[in-house]
Amino acid sequence: MENKKIKNGILWILILLSVVAAANQLLIGFDIDEGYAVSMPFRLLQGDHLFADMWEVHQTSALLPAAFLWVFYQVTGSTAYMVLYLRIVATLLHFGMTVLVYRKTRKYLTADWSLLFALLYLNLLPKWIISLDFSMQQVWGLTLLFTCLLEERGTGKKQLWQDFLAGLSLAFTVLAYPGMVLLYPAVLVTICMCNKALSGKEKCRKCLIFTAGCAISAVIFLIYVLLFMPVADFLSSIPKVFMDGTHQFTMQTKLLLYGQQWLNVAKQLLILSVLPLLAALILQIFKQKKGKEKGSLFLAFLLLFVAETSLLMILGNLVGIQMGPFHFQVRYLLFFLCTCIAGWSMRNTDRPLFYVPIFLMLVVFVGILVFSNVGPDSSSSYLGLGILAGFALLLKKYPQKERLLFATVVLFVLSLLFCKGYYVRITEYGPSTVRQQRIQVTEGALAGIYVLPEEAEQYTQEHEAVQRVTQPEDKLLFLGTDGILNLSANCPFVSPSTISTPAFNEQWVEYFTLYPEKEPTVIVLAKNTIDNREKFFAQNPFGKWIAAKYDILYMEETDSLCIIKKKKSE
Repeated sequence: MENKKIKNGILWILILLSVVAAANQLLIGFDIDEGYAVSMPFRLLQGDHLFADMWEVHQTSALLPAAFLWVFYQVTGSTAYMVLYLRIVATLLHFGMTVLVYRKTRKYLTADWSLLFALLYLNLLPKWIISLDFSMQQVWGLTLLFTCLLEERGTGKKQLWQDFLAGLSLAFTVLAYPGMVLLYPAVLVTICMCNKALSGKEKCRKCLIFTAGCAISAVIFLIYVLLFMPVADFLSSIPKVFMDGTHQFTMQTKLLLYGQQWLNVAKQLLILSVLPLLAALILQIFKQKKGKEKGSLFLAFLLLFVAETSLLMILGNLVGIQMGPFHFQVRYLLFFLCTCIAGWSMRNTDRPLFYVPIFLMLVVFVGILVFSNVGPDSSSSYLGLGILAGFALLLKKYPQKERLLFATVVLFVLSLLFCKGYYVRITEYGPSTVRQQRIQVTEGALAGIYVLPEEAEQYTQEHEAVQRVTQPEDKLLFLGTDGILNLSANCPFVSPSTISTPAFNEQWVEYFTLYPEKEPTVIVLAKNTIDNREKFFAQNPFGKWIAAKYDILYMEETDSLCIIKKKKSE
């Protein structure tokens, strides 16, 4: 009874801290990636179409936020407070998914463990922002997919319906993150492996029903896209999307990057693993001398590793380590890989627990690495569902260590709360906490958000400058990383891509060559994005295109922007 009261007290504290962390996520901080996640779907509201007008690599994730933005815009007729609105919507959706995780795990675990796992899910965000961006949509899609697959064993009506819903869920996940197409064959394998007792014909039927869910979704999506462009134009637009310079690497370059990234991961893991490994070995020797059962060295190391890295996230800033939410991300990767190894021994005794969350999350991680421009360190926070499953697997494998596991997960969740509610994500992943002074933005799409004073001042000045130089009949082209400024214009904005890491290459020249009617009347260039403007206009492909058509000699300058208009002869 006393143990139950302690657990309940701990869980209530975590719930209250989760509410505080959620409030902080709603109101504090902003960076360029979130600006991309807001400006891209707004293109659909101003009449742009997928693939026809939009060449963003993440454009298929724009449909869900665009639907919510349409409602907001119909009601308000303004872009003011748009970032805050999307954060509120995302918070509510994520809470709904958290309830789903609780209800699903409650079928297999006690209420306290289910609640603890739900809090883990709630507070581990892949990019440490709460918005309707592709990363959150991917998490939600995978949550729905795994929920369906855990219920689909057998050939009853309910199980076959779950197969179909799993197909719809995978389709949603692929729209959020196209690299998740690798999950399709992996799910087929999972369905077959989790239904070993069924005949080949029955397994085939289940796989076909799952495929039908995927195919119907794909057909509906293609019909929507082809309403606005011919098939030939759609096919020719696909390679143009992948001309994006930040995602365009040769195989040799990508392999070299992989090697460097994994070497860096190995160094971090080696440093972080020394102390837990030594402590686990000393604990084993101590128990042996006392004549006690040594227990599992693997479990001891893993739990000590989780405890060490969690404490570093919680206490690091207090002892002078300057960091943000992205520090020590390799801890997610090591824990997940270790639970993959532990799960392998259970692949035949508990197939759903191994194949659905563990095996499929491994495929998810591979898909992210193959199709993304970020490395294993930054991508490790996408492993949330796999980490949750890993702790569940350890609980099942080592039931006698239930209290120790509970304490470790509590510490881990506390560290996530620090990442979500104490540390603040800012541009360039720099160190930042809620203790820094912030002021509330009162204008534009960022209205209602608290940011650093210098960020607020710069955004307000740039927002007002963009409003001043644009009229309803204009077309704005913004060249910079702060895509949120696109929403400050009094006119439509035009661009092949609103990505927050633009590379002004041949893609941009080709876009305006193919669509001359989209040529901007006003170009706003951010000085922090293109610092050597003379070189840009003389050597960069798109810079030379601008120099030929626009009056770069008499551009208007503010502290942070250059305003360029067409030559009078034009």
